[in-house]
Amino acid sequence: MKISTKISRLIDNPESATKAYAGITLDKMFAVHGLKVVEGQKGLFVSMPNYSYQDRDGNTQYKDIFHGITRSAFEAVQKTVLNAYNNAVNQSQQTEMEISEDDEAEELSDEPEPEFGIG
Repeated sequence: MKISTKISRLIDNPESATKAYAGITLDKMFAVHGLKVVEGQKGLFVSMPNYSYQDRDGNTQYKDIFHGITRSAFEAVQKTVLNAYNNAVNQSQQTEMEISEDDEAEELSDEPEPEFGIG
């Protein structure tokens, strides 16, 4: 089975346990959306799409809409989503640049650059 993963949104909020939203495609035949990359007590993990309901005692319960049945399927989804998340974070860090106050104070000159030539 081939699993393709797309990180649809990174969450840039240190207070939030949710770090990203993702979707996967299985063998180019099925798509699953609503997976979340979550920071837990033991590190990052992938939360499957789920719904909540009230049990007989009024407690909120959660049921996964999608999940791996075998250990290898579960681990494959976890691995591909977390790899895609790490790649997305690395790419976003490479495309951001911070300008210091010293850089902001330096103004560009309106004078043309001198031309150098041989001849």
